[in-house]
Amino acid sequence: MCFAKRDPRVLASFRVLSHNLVDEFFDTMENEPEGAQMEAVLAETKEKFIKDAFKVMDNHIQENSPETLKESSPLLQEARQEVRCRIQRRSVSTSLEVQNPEESIWARALRQFLGILQSFLSGCRDALTWLWEKAAACLQAICSAVEALWEVLTDFSSFVGQLLCRSLIQV
Repeated sequence: MCFAKRDPRVLASFRVLSHNLVDEFFDTMENEPEGAQMEAVLAETKEKFIKDAFKVMDNHIQENSPETLKESSPLLQEARQEVRCRIQRRSVSTSLEVQNPEESIWARALRQFLGILQSFLSGCRDALTWLWEKAAACLQAICSAVEALWEVLTDFSSFVGQLLCRSLIQV
């Protein structure tokens, strides 16, 4: 679960883009493309959907990131690129299955469009899992560093305290 606020304007823009993409997809399907044409339509739809999703993700990050992260953060850029790769890796794996001759063009279009969405969701799930693992590892490393500093400072304080006690006893 993410605790960052979700900008309703950014999410609404993605809803609009997604609805427009569905309209375009089904408008194209009315021409009943077959074989390679169907594959091209699906590939173009996937590409547009992913492009729109990444644009929304980038806008959301820009709207919700502190100024210091927006300006220059190699870690943020690296994470964004890895998320893109993970989502795309999953999304390109969908392919056309053997067609059932009794299946209508609309049933096939719906099945294939749902396949696009499913592969995208799977990629998002993979990316979120990776992000949570990286965040946990990063926080663990920071906690470990702070604990080490705490231990050194505690030992140092104890040493200084003993030193001062010895000095007071000698005086």
